[in-house]
Order: sequence, then structure tokens, then C-alpha cells
Amino acid sequence: MINPTTKVYRKQVVEGFSIPAIIHNGSYFFVDIDVYADGRVDCWNFEDLEHFKKDVSRGWVTLSIPDNKEISIHGLGNWTITNGSWLFNEESFIAHVLNLIKALNPTMENIYHYREKVVKGVRIGDSANGSIYKERKSSPNDLFPEKINGSSVHLFYKVEDEYYLTRVVVFPDSTISLDRLKEPVNITLAELEELVNKGIIVAAVPAGSKVNIHGLGSFTIHKEQYSTDIEDKLLEIQDLIRELRGEPSLVEVCRAAYQQYLNDPTVGNKEQLKISYEAVPDHHKRYVGDMDTKDTAVRMIIYGEQEIENWSHYRVAKAMGEEKLPTIKVPKPKDEHDA
Repeated sequence: MINPTTKVYRKQVVEGFSIPAIIHNGSYFFVDIDVYADGRVDCWNFEDLEHFKKDVSRGWVTLSIPDNKEISIHGLGNWTITNGSWLFNEESFIAHVLNLIKALNPTMENIYHYREKVVKGVRIGDSANGSIYKERKSSPNDLFPEKINGSSVHLFYKVEDEYYLTRVVVFPDSTISLDRLKEPVNITLAELEELVNKGIIVAAVPAGSKVNIHGLGSFTIHKEQYSTDIEDKLLEIQDLIRELRGEPSLVEVCRAAYQQYLNDPTVGNKEQLKISYEAVPDHHKRYVGDMDTKDTAVRMIIYGEQEIENWSHYRVAKAMGEEKLPTIKVPKPKDEHDA
């Protein structure tokens, strides 16, 4: 046998649908789970169809939230709910997912069967990062249209006195699709901003309001725990469009400014860090630092060393009465007295 010397690999495109569900991991998290033609379902676990069925049976994937419990919606907020009305039980939801798989793969051929992969004692999982896309045809009869990748956030769409939890899907050409509705609504970024100004697209819902999740159920908002500001969500959407165009995100710009200041701590670099930090949406500011300090070090540079008192590690140590409190050292501008 001749030993080959040139290595190759290939990527496979597997079509799928994204549908709403709930993950019960201590709390109740609203998610969009991705169902693929090969039978795999991304529900924070990404193994195979039989594993997905077990996740439903054990309550990891659930189809309802008990009244007076909280729903957490990533990047949007957390609310206590009541008057829940839900479309599926375990059996009917599994049947629903099977129907979606059959719509993609009518003969149910090449259904994936998971096998654990271990490399040098380390368990290796597959990526479950599906890509939202729309098609762009070069002609009406184009058999292989170009796939334009998008990204999405959650917001509420107001219709009369009720609200719909919509998936706002954005694309690099600044077009937007409002999905997870009875019929998708296609608009531009400017039109989205107009809907926000009119109070039709919102990030928070008043107590007592009914919220519909198309394809999952409905409930009434009893109490808000917290919600993200709608202006910050607009900044996030604009940022997603920049990223889809290959430009650095606002968080990345801020991280670069932070590193520039650490490399050369001057008044000018401190001001650039302040400008870039304050441009980041509030709910993303915690990502400009590392996992432990979040944005504490950046805030200490910009606003003063007293900002350490808001750091979770510091507050916990102080509450426990520890004599030696954790510290974060940040350089002061070397030319501060010259400014």
C-alpha cells in the first residue's frame, strides 16, 4: 500500500429547522432548538435522535413552564409568568420533531447515530452551531442559490394588546426578518427603528400583558425581574450587522482599546478606552474583560479605583468578613500630571 502524503477534509451541509422550546436546567430557559435532516437536535446537547427523546422524557427539554415560575430569555430579560397555555406534551412534541425531520428527509435515510469520541482521554463533542441563512438567487431558476448568513436576537412584537416573542433575524445587507410569527415580516433596519419608536417592537412587556410564542404557547406576565433596554438591543442589532460584514464588534474594539491602554497607559489612550467602552451595549459590557473580572478593570481605569467595590469577588469576600480583600491592579496614565 502506498502511504498518502497529502491530507484533505470536507465539510457537509445539513439542512434543518429552528423551533421554540424550553430548557429546564434549574431555571426555565427559552431556546430555539435546531432540528436537522440527519435526526440530530441541538438542545444544548447535540448527540442523536434517541438522546433527544431521552432529553424530553427526563424533562431537560420541556414544553411548558409552571405558573408563578420564571422564564429567562437570553439577552432580553427574566419574568415571572402565570396563565400558561402550552401546545405540546412530551409525546406530541417528539412527534412534531419527527415530522420536521421527515419533511427534510422523507425516507429517513442516513440518520445519525452518536458514538462518543475520546482523544487522549478527552471527550470530544461535535459543534452544534447552526447558521441562520437566507437564499439569494442569481436567477429565478437558480438551482444552487447563494446562502447569506444571518444572526438573531429576541424582541417583542406588539399586536393590539398582546405581544409576540419574535426572533429578529438580521443580515449583512441590513435587511431584517421578524420570525417566529404566523407569517414572517421582512423589513429594513430603518423600518425596525421606526417600529421601535412607535412602541411596536419592544424589549420589555408590562405586567398583566399576554405573551404569545408561536409554535409553543402563551402566558401572562406577572412580574418583571429584569429586562434589557430597547436602545441597547438596537445597538446590538447594528453591531451584529457589522460583524456579519466582517467588521470588528464593539466588544472587540473595546478589548483592543483596553490592550492598547495596558501597553501604553496614557491620557489619550484612556480617553479612547472610555469612548469605546461607552459605545458597547450595557448588557455586553461584561464581555470586555476576562471571565473573572468582567469589565471591572476597564471601569477602574475609566472611572476610578472605587469601581472594584462592584466586583462580585470583592463583594462576596467583604460580606464574608475576609481581612484580605481581592485586588485588581491597573496602571494609571503615565502622563496624567502633564495633561
